[in-house]
Amino acid sequence: MVGIARAAHPDIVVTEGDAENLPYPDGAFEAVVSNFGLHRVPQPDVALAQARHVLVAGGRVAFTVWAAPSENIAWGLVFDAVARHGDRAAARTPPPGGSFNQIDDCLGALDRAGFVHTSARLVEAEWPVASAQALVTALSAGTVRMAALIAAQPPSALPSIVGDIARHAEPYRHGNRLSIPIAAVLARGTRT
Repeated sequence: MVGIARAAHPDIVVTEGDAENLPYPDGAFEAVVSNFGLHRVPQPDVALAQARHVLVAGGRVAFTVWAAPSENIAWGLVFDAVARHGDRAAARTPPPGGSFNQIDDCLGALDRAGFVHTSARLVEAEWPVASAQALVTALSAGTVRMAALIAAQPPSALPSIVGDIARHAEPYRHGNRLSIPIAAVLARGTRT
């Protein structure tokens, strides 16, 4: 991603850093944004405190995290199918760095980091995919923990998992495509 950003925007300085130990001085930025990244760090509260540290007074932070599977149907379909036909513990991935799939979780984290004027809301959309197999393929190619979960299933279980997803996704069929509900939490706050 860093290489793509540098190639696409050579006039912008692109750097890498540890979200829990940002290599920037106090007040270096007017905004800090994390798109589906905060729940991947071991200590999200530390990362948010670091975000606050590098913001100017009045600077804003915003982040997105995937909503709980009960709101995020695409994830729920896969989790449920794996529970019925595979092994939910097979991936042995570390858990997310905190509970960050509910609005209250995100607001609490912003409050603990010292942000004010905080807000969080559920953002809902539909993910158009051709089939259950297309959903599994996309999740395998574009996610971290979900990809690990799918990859860890015995190859013999995958047809049953995909078939289960297909059956349970049928209510979301519109013509020759599925439009599966997905949801994320969008949270933000301001440094005083």
